[in-house]
Amino acid sequence: MAATVIREQGAGLSTRSFPDETWGAVASDLAAAFRMDAAEAEALKGNRIAKLVAALPFLAGCDDAGRTAVAHLGTYLLSVRETKPWFCARPEDGASLFERLRLGANFKGGDEAIIRRGMSLLALNMISDYKRDLEEDAAAGKYNPLAAGDFVFEDAVEELEWAIAKVPCDEMDQIITAGEMPLSYWVLT
Repeated sequence: MAATVIREQGAGLSTRSFPDETWGAVASDLAAAFRMDAAEAEALKGNRIAKLVAALPFLAGCDDAGRTAVAHLGTYLLSVRETKPWFCARPEDGASLFERLRLGANFKGGDEAIIRRGMSLLALNMISDYKRDLEEDAAAGKYNPLAAGDFVFEDAVEELEWAIAKVPCDEMDQIITAGEMPLSYWVLT
């Protein structure tokens, strides 16, 4: 896995593949591009799911990781802002746990196991969100893949947790772990 090498003030070299400085630059640039106010920009910087989305191409050592990170995080932001209705779950998303995530899953090169681990973390969050929203979606007449029987929650969680556990990645765990993911929110808060 290729790592970005940076010089930290007075600390010599660091081989972290997604240093805080990179996350700060990506988050700031996208906050500006999406014309976020200061509170929204700060919420973005503190959102661990957004950070995972941006970090994944770096952690996997993908070619053109920066461009991929910005494109994927831009897609994520579109899915939680004014264009959110275009990204809501639909029956076609029941084809796979990863179908709804496909627009943010285009990677050039990189460690496939790390990519799968990161995408499994995102899918774990998404399916946990489906479960959390069951009653609200039913009341609103909104499609929910769990309510539709597309996935069995416990089976999906077991599959995703296994995909995550079998590929260790300490740097990804420093962003968010599988145990924390179901408690995290997809939206920027």
